[in-house]
Amino acid sequence: MAEAALKIEDREPATIRRFEIADLSTHGPWLLKRFQTLFPDVTEKYIAGFLRGIIYSNEFSFLYQDNAVALAQIIASPGIKPIKIVQEHFVWIADRNDKDQAENAADFYVHFKQWGKQQGAERMFVMENSDVPKPLVEQRLGRLFDVKISHARI
Repeated sequence: MAEAALKIEDREPATIRRFEIADLSTHGPWLLKRFQTLFPDVTEKYIAGFLRGIIYSNEFSFLYQDNAVALAQIIASPGIKPIKIVQEHFVWIADRNDKDQAENAADFYVHFKQWGKQQGAERMFVMENSDVPKPLVEQRLGRLFDVKISHARI
């Protein structure tokens, strides 16, 4: 683990920017294809409208790099004493076989952690829809805890 920490410090952190409407023209083509593989019954027009609707929402952190995008949201846990949670929706890279893109995209998790602290979040749900390998996420966040969730269709 010490070697991994050194590797992070030796490289320049990826430049991360907040996603803007104009960035849809740059990242839109490959981003929309990824959405359509997950949601084949949803139209591109609907997906683009959804993304436009969240871009300026403080509830979401929608970020990009040259070859990667990431989306997280602040949610409240259910229950008597709800807590704020950062929920990762996705961290995607343009070329899923490119290790450098994955390494850079792992830096989104550092940003999400800082953003969550500013929002008063206590936990972060990650790795549900990520192109970044788990060891790289653990390098950025520390130990990840696995939780088993059971669900039923209604």
